[in-house]
Amino acid sequence: MASPPPDDPRDPVDPGGPTEPVDPVDETVVRDEWGEETVVAGEPLAAEHYEEVEEVEEPPRRLPPTIWPWLLALLLLVLGGLGALYYFNQRDDKGATTTTADQVVVPSVVGVREARAKEIVRQAGLEPGTREEAGSKPKGVVMSQAPEAGAKVEQGGSVLLTVSKGPSKEQVPDVVGQKSEEALADLKDAGFDAKVTQEYSDKPAGVIVSQDPAGGSALKQGGQVALVASKGAEPSDVPSVVGQPASEASATLRDAGFEPNLVQVPSDEAAGTVVAQSPSAGESAPKGSSVRINVAQGSSGGGTTTSGGSTTTTKTTTEQQPSTAKVPDVVGDELADAARAFGKADLKVAVQPVPSDLPKGEVVAQAQDPGTELNRGETVQVNVSKGPDPAPDTGVPNVVGETQDRGRQRLVDASFETLSIQIATTDSTKVGKVISQTPAARANIPQGFLVIMYVGKKA
Repeated sequence: MASPPPDDPRDPVDPGGPTEPVDPVDETVVRDEWGEETVVAGEPLAAEHYEEVEEVEEPPRRLPPTIWPWLLALLLLVLGGLGALYYFNQRDDKGATTTTADQVVVPSVVGVREARAKEIVRQAGLEPGTREEAGSKPKGVVMSQAPEAGAKVEQGGSVLLTVSKGPSKEQVPDVVGQKSEEALADLKDAGFDAKVTQEYSDKPAGVIVSQDPAGGSALKQGGQVALVASKGAEPSDVPSVVGQPASEASATLRDAGFEPNLVQVPSDEAAGTVVAQSPSAGESAPKGSSVRINVAQGSSGGGTTTSGGSTTTTKTTTEQQPSTAKVPDVVGDELADAARAFGKADLKVAVQPVPSDLPKGEVVAQAQDPGTELNRGETVQVNVSKGPDPAPDTGVPNVVGETQDRGRQRLVDASFETLSIQIATTDSTKVGKVISQTPAARANIPQGFLVIMYVGKKA
């Protein structure tokens, strides 16, 4: 039987054997960077090596700072500020009162001279601005505008007017429709000469009705432009109507191509009798022009009363209106508004449609300057734009003598617009009937144009 191996003399536990001192062993303590100790066994240490080993603790490793919590906090602050701003803005909006500036309609000034155009814009409560561009229109004439006519803008807003600097040096300006003086000045400014001849036409006297070369044509500087100016309507002898009843006199004048202008005057003649006329019978006057006829109101009324055996004669007097009226300013107005303005002044209009780039129905000129005093009942010619793209011309039916409703229906059937204006008459047979019309019967004007009917009412 084999005996057990002897006990290891270094074993500290030996319950049965003697106790002997044990030499120290060379044990090296190694400390890694995380603080853990590792004992490495080695040779026994000598006595002089028995000394206390001081352990040195290294500071803990510092981790890099973490910034995302700060970013999150900053984000929350920003979101909170935005929320507060929205909240207070909502409260302000609920308590605020929204104020909308007054709006005005932009007037039409295309084709109008710069100075007059600015005046019209300012009268509308707007501020005009200008810029110049070369164009076929004469120098100083408005070629376009922004905003366009009819647009609504805030009061005090701006309207930009593009004003012609005149055509290029070799381009003839378009002067048809202008007065002779203006046309000659515009051609001279553009570097051209002009020769003017005259002929009868339905255009007002002095207005250029044609030119050669036409506007926009090329012509060397110093070249000559032939202009034809209107002499007005061809004259005709005025018939005699003194002594006739007003209705008969009016028909006689219209048949001769004239427009009767009835004026009530005190007279001893029978009421409704023509007592005077101007121009006088036999004088020449342009066809379509107005002939004034003075119509008797009848003798001054009197009465006789008897009181206590004595006779007292009383004379009845009638308060007369002023015999004259001032011509209103209607250039730039719609024809309907212009006719009403004249009607309020006890004046009438004679409408002359003319070619123009202005909107259809806009008054571009008037024969009498605003403020001119005329006898009540007189007629003033106004030139009215046919529009930049006029409809085909058609003849105006004669509705004089028709009832107001019948006259309107005939004009509407002929593709015209109508306006009725009441004028006083002492002829009971004309009450409710068309006494005159403008444009006149058989005139060729664009379809859709406005025809004015003057309808009699009891004086």
